[in-house]
Amino acid sequence: MAADREPNIPDSPCRRVGRCLALLAGILMLTLVQPGRAEAQIKVRKADCYVEADGRIAINGVCEFLTDARSYGTGGFRLATYENGYLRYGVVVAVTSPGSGTATWNETPGDKPDEGPSEAVTSGGACWTGPRTRTCAWKIGEGRPGFAGGGVAPAPGIGAPRTADCLIEVRGAARIDGPCQFRVDAGQDGAGGFEVRSYARGGLDFIARLTRDPRDPQKATASWNERPGAPQATAPLGTLAPKGPCWEGAEARLCVWQAGQPRDASDRPGTDPGRAPPAETPPAETARPASPPVPRDNAGTETGETPPGMVLKLTFKGRCESLVVDGEDITASCAPTARNSSTTGSARAEFVFGTTDDREVSFLASAKGWVESGTLRQPIDEVMYEERGQSLLVKAKGVCEMPNPMGGPVVITCSAQTSNSTYTVRFRTDGGKPVLERSSPG
Repeated sequence: MAADREPNIPDSPCRRVGRCLALLAGILMLTLVQPGRAEAQIKVRKADCYVEADGRIAINGVCEFLTDARSYGTGGFRLATYENGYLRYGVVVAVTSPGSGTATWNETPGDKPDEGPSEAVTSGGACWTGPRTRTCAWKIGEGRPGFAGGGVAPAPGIGAPRTADCLIEVRGAARIDGPCQFRVDAGQDGAGGFEVRSYARGGLDFIARLTRDPRDPQKATASWNERPGAPQATAPLGTLAPKGPCWEGAEARLCVWQAGQPRDASDRPGTDPGRAPPAETPPAETARPASPPVPRDNAGTETGETPPGMVLKLTFKGRCESLVVDGEDITASCAPTARNSSTTGSARAEFVFGTTDDREVSFLASAKGWVESGTLRQPIDEVMYEERGQSLLVKAKGVCEMPNPMGGPVVITCSAQTSNSTYTVRFRTDGGKPVLERSSPG
């Protein structure tokens, strides 16, 4: 019986036909699946970007960040910005080996970035640099760590930016007069201060910094970048002292107001620009629930006395100075009208801004706002975006501010942050009486 036994031969993958077929099928499936897996690695998201080519800043802020390992190599990517739905500037970084690659970019807005000039680049931190270009990308909110020169990288210790109204005078000439980016600075030594920046033609314009004397909070020194677009505020402006919302010295005057706050009401307590912005919930003695001021009707009765449940809609005419939706600047298409709606007897309210191509963004509130020194401050907890009959509602945290619109031109501002993006608007009314409409719900 032992002679009938099969010899003890080590089993091999192809000893039996079934095993060989299974192995071949597995190899074929692996081969077929690989391209699909590469395609699945294509990802598109928002990023904080900086692109400089031949000494000109093409991208400086939020952009589209696309990765595709099959097209650009592992670690390669494409950055792009859009205007009215069309490509404006873009750059492709194709990685050829660890730390080395090729950058290709468009020199003219709208041209394909992968068909423009190209050069060899090497990586360093978040940037890829060559003789002619510098391409950088960070996660939004990361703060551009380790980035020196060019762009909007904050200095160490600087907090999150917010929109403000600034007046910076140097030797009697106004260098910044209007919207600015304001950041509170804790300072390396805890002395405190602030930094303001203005932008023009899509790029950085002026920077001014103020640093308080740690031994005397009533004294400060200031500096600025002196040349429009220069990335560092290193030119000294001397010693300054506080005066209302301003810091004044022999050579310079730096003033900061909250966005939408009338400058003639800026002497109220707490407007010291070197201090952090007020908390979302103000002290009980200064805060009170309020609805936006509205005009009298034809009978001379205040609309605030209308029955509960009445929907009040105010429509304003003016100029949209800034509109950012989902991190994208679409100011060029922002419509010259805006509206505010509220319901009597309810905390719900909304501020709505549209575009000339039928898009609309609404800042929604479910909690009562309050009036502080004549300005309505309305907390925001949702944002709705509508386009082509489709709408997207997302949770958000922010605030809208509207001074009393009955006394002339005012600036209405809204700013809200979702879990991964930003929505902001700045609208200046023309000073005309807003149109009031009343309707019953349902």
